[in-house]
Order: sequence, then C-alpha cells, then structure tokens
Amino acid sequence: MAPTTHQFTDDGASTDSDKDDCVWRVEVPGVAEAIPLLRRWVRLLLVDELAEAFELIVSEYSTNALWHTASSRPGGRIRAELHISRQQTRLTVLDDGPVLARTDQSADPDEHGRGLLVADSYAGDIGEYDCADGHATWALIRR
Repeated sequence: MAPTTHQFTDDGASTDSDKDDCVWRVEVPGVAEAIPLLRRWVRLLLVDELAEAFELIVSEYSTNALWHTASSRPGGRIRAELHISRQQTRLTVLDDGPVLARTDQSADPDEHGRGLLVADSYAGDIGEYDCADGHATWALIRR
C-alpha cells in the first residue's frame, strides 16, 4: 500500500481520508477534575512517542476551555477528538463558546497565558475555528 498525502483545511479538517484512520471522541463535564481524565484518555489511545506531547496539549487546551469559555458554567462540557492515521495525529478540543471576561483577580498571571505557546512548540500545525455549538482548537503532529 503506497503512502497517501492528507490535505487539511484552515479548520484542521481533512479533505480526504485514509481507510486506516481512526477517530476517537470523548465528552467530559466542564470541571477541573475532568482534565486528568482527558490526559489519561489520550495516554490510552496513543501508546507511542506522541502520547506525552498530546497529553500536554489536551491539558492546556482543556484548561483554556475551563478558564475562558462557557464550558466551566453549570452543565458545561468539553469535547475532545483524536484523529489518528499512519501519517499524522490531530487532537481537537471543543468548548461551549465564549463567556464574559473572567473577573477572578486571584489568578497569578505567571501561572496562565502560556498554554497555546507550549502546544505550538510540540505541534507541527495548530489552529482554531468557531463551530455551531462552541469553539474548537486543534493541534497536529506529523509522524
């Protein structure tokens, strides 16, 4: 079987598919206790060298979803999708969309604001897009 090239749109969606691709999805409540669950979910699905990078990325993206979106409100949720192929792996984290600016003044600025930079340092490509029920942030690593 010859290798295939995948093309991606600006929102990280594949324009073609490989019959060997796997797509896994999970939805968790929008609470801080769900972040370790998402990290373990990634670790269970990725038993290769990409697991550590994607554990970090899912943690950063889901923390941002809790900190900056309606996902942290009562009934909020975070959805994650892991698209695995022979050529690349893409993680997408979907939140419940925008919320008014956070007014929590107790947060230490040194502890926030680096998540997207960290994800970008691990991923080959990153992006984000708005969708019907929220906002999505994705990271892709080619093998």
